[in-house]
Amino acid sequence: MNHIQAQKNKGQSVAASRTKNSMKYRETIRERKLRKASGKDFFEKAGDAIADFVESLYWMYYIHLPYYLMTSFDSFCLHTFFLIIFSLSVFGVIKYFLL
Repeated sequence: MNHIQAQKNKGQSVAASRTKNSMKYRETIRERKLRKASGKDFFEKAGDAIADFVESLYWMYYIHLPYYLMTSFDSFCLHTFFLIIFSLSVFGVIKYFLL
């Protein structure tokens, strides 16, 4: 390569194939669930769908609404409702396994 070509190439960037990528891919929880769902039967997939729905419902109503859109009393009622449902669920699971 002569002197003129070296000056011309000096301002150009390096080709993308020569660069080293330092970013490592990490799959999300949803991507991992979809990848592992191929070997599951109907009931396991339905259980995962219900769990995803409950999780999105939790984030939508229990976390976001009380702080942005609701009054204090509405927030108190919603928190109480979710805590009652959660405590009854834990009680039901414990009772099921102990009896």
